[in-house]
Amino acid sequence: MILQDQVKIFSYLGLLPFILVPIVSWISPEAAYDNYLIEVFYSWSTLMLAFIIGTSWSLALKNNQSIFMVVAQFALLFIGIIFFYLASNNIIFFLVVLLILYEMQYFFEKNLIKDVDWYKNLRFHLTFSIRICHLLMIAFIFTNQ
Repeated sequence: MILQDQVKIFSYLGLLPFILVPIVSWISPEAAYDNYLIEVFYSWSTLMLAFIIGTSWSLALKNNQSIFMVVAQFALLFIGIIFFYLASNNIIFFLVVLLILYEMQYFFEKNLIKDVDWYKNLRFHLTFSIRICHLLMIAFIFTNQ
């Protein structure tokens, strides 16, 4: 199996929880709340965002770019986590923060992967899907409060 296929397989496997949790939540709100699927969703989202931001560190170094944006995104992610747990405990706010950070990460990474078209397309599709899933979860939580 070539590297490109491996990257696509693991990327789409990582996307599955983003897709499955909103589907299950909308089909059965009771199951979502009883099984803590909302917590699973934002925890998975946080973990994946930290992973993606971390990979940008090496991309920035490889391209002789500043790592300031990577450090700033990590800082914003941790500030968002701390604010969520200590101050607000507002899940919708936290999901919006994650959504904004995914957007920032996409635009930053898009500049780092100029010459790898297949990966650029993959990242676009993944980020688009993650964006939709976050909006679905925000709408679900807002609707079922």
